[in-house]
Amino acid sequence: MYKNRQIAALLFFLTLAAASAPAQLRYRPTENGPWRPWSFTAIASARQARAATPADVQAWQARLQELGAIVRQAPAVAQPVGFAAELWGNLDGYGPPSPGEPAGSKIPLAGSLSFGAFPLIEFMRNGKLMNEDLKGGETQLLLFTVNHIDRGLFSASHPFEWSGESAPGFFQPKPGETLPGGLTRFNDVFLLPSEKNAGRPLWLPLTLTEALAPVVAQRRSIFENRRDNYAKQQREFAAWLTPAKRAERRTGWQQAAATMSPDQGRAFLANMEKSDVEIEADRRRTLAPGGPEERGVQEAERDLREAESLPASSAPACYDQSAKTVATRFRPLAGAPPTCEPLVKTNWAFFDPTRPRSAPQILAITHFARCLTKESLAQAQTTRGGCAINRQLLESINWQSVQSWLAH
Repeated sequence: MYKNRQIAALLFFLTLAAASAPAQLRYRPTENGPWRPWSFTAIASARQARAATPADVQAWQARLQELGAIVRQAPAVAQPVGFAAELWGNLDGYGPPSPGEPAGSKIPLAGSLSFGAFPLIEFMRNGKLMNEDLKGGETQLLLFTVNHIDRGLFSASHPFEWSGESAPGFFQPKPGETLPGGLTRFNDVFLLPSEKNAGRPLWLPLTLTEALAPVVAQRRSIFENRRDNYAKQQREFAAWLTPAKRAERRTGWQQAAATMSPDQGRAFLANMEKSDVEIEADRRRTLAPGGPEERGVQEAERDLREAESLPASSAPACYDQSAKTVATRFRPLAGAPPTCEPLVKTNWAFFDPTRPRSAPQILAITHFARCLTKESLAQAQTTRGGCAINRQLLESINWQSVQSWLAH
């Protein structure tokens, strides 16, 4: 009875605490908020990967601050109301480059300008009234990503037959709606290229030869590994069967048995003799001609021969995930069914090499698609911050100024 009373009292206390917890946190949606100080990060490894000089880094930060000034002038955020606004920039790392990709020193600098609208709140901590106006807090960030055009930007996947390191391309990003300012959606990214880069595609078709090359390479590696491992196991088993190795094993068993009681030692030796017979029988079965190990080698060789026999060509390729065999999954794009997705590769010639490395040549808005979901749009705006402000920002920013910045 006493225990039940304790439990009842504890539940009452937890219920009371839960009911009173919201009173400890107060949103301030009508109060003016601050613009937090600017910050910038360019770690040593990023500078090294991109061969960025101190002057390059300084110029890159200046370009991001110019974009930040345009963001700050947008009516939706010029004077934060109900939230604290913050902008910070960074220089991204690079590589190591995959086959066919340029060195980090051969392409423009890249990174992001991040924007956060942090709701103004007050809360009690240790009996003191606290807020996070000048630092801290959580919100849904908005990223202005500059000079990124690789697969990672679009979160683009690729055929499962390719390993990540050797993937020569990716599925062509799917277009979507256009936002104010001319930003076109591809997957969950919104793009605004510089007018100076007009006419330069972001990606190029991947040929059937290029698409099949990693499949052949991977299957050859699997076949050679299985073949070599099978041969190694056969050699090791042959040595294991020799009288010298048998005697060596028995000597070891006897030495171990000598440390036990007589009854334990006899039981141990009998068990080891039995296990030795079982191991030999199992290895003979698995390593025999036609056994599972040899069948694995033969299967890998058939897969390799299949990939080598596929008709490679310079025709643009696509990949049909619904097809049953590799020969029907990888196929020419022309005449392929709608289920066959085009395969592409990054067009590094999109960038104009005559422009300074710190010059912005393309702007991508990332982390914004989540603000366009039905749930996000329908959510009651009881607080100011996050997606609500991100949407207002992109609707009110001066996109002509952004395009002029891209043409710097």
